[in-house]
Amino acid sequence: MSRGIPSEIQSLTKNFEFNNLCSLETVLNEHKGQLACVVMEPSTHVEPAPGFLQSVIDLAHKHGTLVIFDEMITGFRWDIKGASHYYGVCPDLFTFGKGMANGFSVAALAGKRDVMQLGCIEGPHERVFLMSTTHGAEMSGLAAFRETLQIYKEENVTAHLWDFSKKLADGMNAIAKEEGLHDYFKIDGVSINPIFACRDRSGELSLAFHTLFHQEMLKNGVLIPCLAYSYSHGNTELELTLDATKKALKVYKSALEEGYEKYLNGHIIKPVFRKFN
Repeated sequence: MSRGIPSEIQSLTKNFEFNNLCSLETVLNEHKGQLACVVMEPSTHVEPAPGFLQSVIDLAHKHGTLVIFDEMITGFRWDIKGASHYYGVCPDLFTFGKGMANGFSVAALAGKRDVMQLGCIEGPHERVFLMSTTHGAEMSGLAAFRETLQIYKEENVTAHLWDFSKKLADGMNAIAKEEGLHDYFKIDGVSINPIFACRDRSGELSLAFHTLFHQEMLKNGVLIPCLAYSYSHGNTELELTLDATKKALKVYKSALEEGYEKYLNGHIIKPVFRKFN
């Protein structure tokens, strides 16, 4: 989306393709000495190819450019130390949030000492960036973070998340296969951060069938707009979700044969990130 953003500001950001090192190299070569940093998520629903993240860091540093990993989603989910640790790499800066304090409002900027010192209040140097917060004196979020961190360590929460997500994805995909729907419905992507792939009779991704599936899941007591698990999800929730999936996919199968219009109530959902409403 670009409307409302001055062209001067737009021109300050360049894009490259995830898992395509050549596209990053092209951007860096085209704007030598002009790019301050490479900002990216280390993983989304697509995993980085082997060696890709380290190659990004090495290439960026070769051009005198910092690397910043957005770990708002991956931090405390892929690993308590973030996806960077999980994949064995170390960028210059990280951002963390969301899972840090189990829902309480708190976030963190972390990174290598020589970079972080550019914004600190110690030393005689000119500061490159300012760290200031509106609610910096609010202690509830920090207390929640300390307790959350302790529980993550004691209970090995991330291991539970990986295990639960694999069980649910495998279970839902097995049900789809049993119903003969494996070409039309699939839980895909990284197992810790999977996505729904709902397809129509022609095999094309379909928001209509995506909506229908969620509608039927909701009818059976499961609200599942996305596949995001917590430590509270256990065997009871797993069985409940798989049972709802069986019922939902039976309707899905009928809709493939007779048309979704016969079964869908209400409007078709729209992507959150869209240019036009």
